[in-house]
Amino acid sequence: MRRTYRSLITLWHAAVWCACSAQDNPMRTPAYPFLDLDANAMITAGDQRTWNGLLSKMDRLMFDGRGQLSIVHIGGSHVQADMWTMELRHRLQTVVPGVRAARGFIFPFNMARTNNPYWYHPEYTGRWTSVKNTVRNDASELGLAGYSVTTTDTLSELKVSFRGEAYDGYVFDRVKVLHAMDSSFAVEAWSTDTDAVITKRTDRLRGFTEFTYDALTDTLRLRFVRTDSTQKHFTLYGILLETDDPGFVYHAIGVNGASTSSYLRCQRFSEDLALLRPDLVVFSIGINDAHDTEFDAQRFKENYRQLIDNARKADPDVAVLLTTNTDSYLKRRTPNPNASRVRDVMRELSAEKGCAVWDTFGVMGGLGSIARWQDAGMAQRDRIHLTRAGYTVLGDLLFSALMTNYGDHVRATYQP
Repeated sequence: MRRTYRSLITLWHAAVWCACSAQDNPMRTPAYPFLDLDANAMITAGDQRTWNGLLSKMDRLMFDGRGQLSIVHIGGSHVQADMWTMELRHRLQTVVPGVRAARGFIFPFNMARTNNPYWYHPEYTGRWTSVKNTVRNDASELGLAGYSVTTTDTLSELKVSFRGEAYDGYVFDRVKVLHAMDSSFAVEAWSTDTDAVITKRTDRLRGFTEFTYDALTDTLRLRFVRTDSTQKHFTLYGILLETDDPGFVYHAIGVNGASTSSYLRCQRFSEDLALLRPDLVVFSIGINDAHDTEFDAQRFKENYRQLIDNARKADPDVAVLLTTNTDSYLKRRTPNPNASRVRDVMRELSAEKGCAVWDTFGVMGGLGSIARWQDAGMAQRDRIHLTRAGYTVLGDLLFSALMTNYGDHVRATYQP
């Protein structure tokens, strides 16, 4: 047993060392005087069976390089831009040498006339209308993405390719297109490779069409075809790019301006989430709730209870991580004291619902700290959003906390 323990610890440190150079170390902790690094830890309370289950699932991937671990990160504008989550995805997908899973869930935000993450580039034709979960008086059906786009055009197309220095391109051989359509529409996948074989199946009950490719590809091409003359429509809820390759799959689900109540309006939330087979759901919702002049901590807590329950409808064993709000100012002038109230609610939920908590607010330096982030070039002038450099630091901090927690699990589990 002692030899096994030493071997596992050696493998753990070797995996971290091999995956990183001195300047690209996922265990690094950014050094800024305004950070509270003592707060950079996972807070766990209550029944932690699901969290411990997550750490055990990581063993197979970290030590054997086998299996996939699906992480779904849900939030507002901090997540829609996919800078914070890109950093986390990049760190996770480089920690085990030679292991890298597919990109996972994406949404073509530019079709909804909003900002799209830089890292993938959707190009489309046709006229599309959009719905967003922040619109309170719209009862249109929505899925996990919090956005939908709809067309009635006879023929529309969508192409998605990858770009950016963080990635050398993602490949996939299986695609799920999440949608609502009737018999008047069909969705087709195609390739510029005339020898490519693509098979198709549609699951109307669960609301998706799946395409399977005979070889890995790095560019998605879809056609949406109206097959009769009646004025019907096709609605797109999102796209899931998959392979069976081992690794971390990090899905980013973000909606600018979204609050907890926004995601409770997504009728297909649990059903769509189940398609992602989540092992961990990260909730980073709260900044927009806390900027409401009538912020009600009890209502906020009840909304989060329902969100956690909705996640566990997708999988009762899914682990849940709540991240407290980033520090922010009200109208750029006054630090927002509601961040502390949000943190209190999340700590209570940790004990009540068996979730983990990462104290973003505390790690940043507490009340008023975003002004110092701004001085360091890591926060924008609105004192709400971060710059890319700031989101990179935030990603490094959360990743360090997660991996430190995992290291504690390895030592506690395998020590003789």
